[in-house]
Amino acid sequence: MTDHVSQGGFAIAETERAEAERNRAAAERGDAPLLPSERLWGFWEFTYANSALAIATWAFLIGGSVGLFVGPKEGIAAIIMGNIVGVMLTALSTTPLSGRYGIEQFIALRSQFGYNGSRIVYVLAVVILTMGWLAVLAMMFGRSIDGLTALSAGEAANPTGIKMIVAAVGAILVTWFIVAKGPTSIKFFNMVVSPALVILMIVMLYLILQHRSFSELLAMPALAPPFEDNTLNFIIAVEVNLAAGFSWWPYIGNLARLTKNERTAFWPNVVGIFGAAALGEIVGLLAAVALGDSDPTIWMTKIAGPVIGIIALLFVAFANMTSMANILYTSIVGLRQVGTASIRAISWGAILFLFCIIPLGLVVFYPQMYDGFFIFLVWTSALNSALAGIGIADYFFLRRQKLDMRSLHGPQENGPYRFWGGFNPIGLFALAIGFGVYVLVFNPQTLASLPVFKYLTASVPSCLAAGTVHYVLTRLFARGRGWGLYP
Repeated sequence: MTDHVSQGGFAIAETERAEAERNRAAAERGDAPLLPSERLWGFWEFTYANSALAIATWAFLIGGSVGLFVGPKEGIAAIIMGNIVGVMLTALSTTPLSGRYGIEQFIALRSQFGYNGSRIVYVLAVVILTMGWLAVLAMMFGRSIDGLTALSAGEAANPTGIKMIVAAVGAILVTWFIVAKGPTSIKFFNMVVSPALVILMIVMLYLILQHRSFSELLAMPALAPPFEDNTLNFIIAVEVNLAAGFSWWPYIGNLARLTKNERTAFWPNVVGIFGAAALGEIVGLLAAVALGDSDPTIWMTKIAGPVIGIIALLFVAFANMTSMANILYTSIVGLRQVGTASIRAISWGAILFLFCIIPLGLVVFYPQMYDGFFIFLVWTSALNSALAGIGIADYFFLRRQKLDMRSLHGPQENGPYRFWGGFNPIGLFALAIGFGVYVLVFNPQTLASLPVFKYLTASVPSCLAAGTVHYVLTRLFARGRGWGLYP
């Protein structure tokens, strides 16, 4: 009898352990919220983690783009102003809810857009953005390799030549192979690449100051200001940096779900993402105006000489590969999370390759995208700024920071976050309004703008318009229809 009791107790314990393991795995995948005891990061751990992601080679590119519009004195002001506003609004719209509930960001979006509407937002904000970043980073890798071979042979580089294209295509294919095998790129990026990039930035800054004093640098003009109106050029530079801040919208919510609480989820972004990105951009800005070229793969070879230039280009190429693996992996994990059953049925390697087809096409057929990089970046802000406004209005003003976890994670077809066939037409309409306001105030493709742009930028009106429309229409119509568990 005792044996039977002990065996029964052992079986129950095994069942409970198996159930706990299933719950833990579901929480890690985002299928369930993370409990406070399961979260990893306090203030400084999260600060280091998001600093490591923000210190990346694209910061050099953004800083160089700022140098096209304004000189260093105005450029540093634009970098600080744009990034701090963009990062704070982005963090406010995504991290408090993830930090409070331990919830996956795009599952939380079901409360704003419906379970099908959140899929549309994912495709627009993550898939398209990541495809663009993959193409830009691959071309930066290709230009690094082209510059490296040219420097070694004592020849002139050809940034849009066949060597660049072949190397960029190779970078995407190698990234696909690495991620298909199961990457450890995020951990490696945090531990090795990001501290090395800090060292590279310090070395480059030292070399720049060897060529020109800081006061001389601050007095230098912009590389290619598009307008005679210096105020307009400055506001465009601020807008580029607002876009850089808002570009973190698809990512930092899911990072914040690993933090202990809401305060820990929010403030490290100001210290980490803003501080780290601003540092890299300022170095890129100073180097661009000092050496007359916004492309880091060009000015690194000019400033450092053959030996250090070769080392720097090798490292930039390698760092780009780790960044590409990181963003590809996180995007596909999210895609399988929000995707339909048919998408989840595609094998891991196949869905990765399908995702890489458009970046491969951009590399081969549109390498000029790299030189107009800031245009791509600013277009993303037309979407992300509106999403930030909707997120702030919904979570803080309409829901009073209360979400129903059971409804968000349970069956959606007849749940309270179903809205209208899985779509919240109010949220999607507000998103369209915010996007439209942005393009009306400032067209990233042509740089045409309304007079109000010089005083308000385009991201701020877009954010305010989307949030206001979402708030007003939800108060007027959603409650009467019983949509969305609004209090």
